[in-house]
Amino acid sequence: MRELKGHKAKVTAIVLLSQNDGYMTQEQVAQLVGVTRMSLYRWKHYDYVYQYELERQYDLMSEHYSKEFRRSSRRKVSVESIMSDYANVLMMMGLT
Repeated sequence: MRELKGHKAKVTAIVLLSQNDGYMTQEQVAQLVGVTRMSLYRWKHYDYVYQYELERQYDLMSEHYSKEFRRSSRRKVSVESIMSDYANVLMMMGLT
């Protein structure tokens, strides 16, 4: 992740909102940043640089989670490996 530059309150708000996952309200984020909730609203609707960076951070987080999901869902167990494990267990138990 590249370093974010700019107004410290805006950068902090972007980081908190993009990594929030819905656990914090806009009002809680505004209190942590030290601005009013209306300031966050104005930044989100009227500050184009803030909008662009917030959307970019959301996209980066979405891409990260998509990659993690694809990586974890690729590991599928085949029927052959299950049956060979079952055969090995039976052999070790002396049942075959």
